[in-house]
Amino acid sequence: MATDDGKPPERGARDAVAGDCLVNRGTHADPVLFTVACGDAKADYRVRFSATRQEKCPAGFDEYTERGSRLGDITLCLTPVHH
Repeated sequence: MATDDGKPPERGARDAVAGDCLVNRGTHADPVLFTVACGDAKADYRVRFSATRQEKCPAGFDEYTERGSRLGDITLCLTPVHH
């Protein structure tokens, strides 16, 4: 599926899987994450794995939790992308 400008629709963090990269369009305190190509200079984080069942990432990982959709909460364990 493509949008009116011919680009594929944006995917939010909820749709991310291990290996995807994310850009933060919000702030550090209130992140708004979207998937981007890992080679994109805007990529901030790489998803290493989902900790949704454990609800917590191990030490050394950045953690992102998105709450309250009909699908429940998600927790992603992230590492910074170094360009």
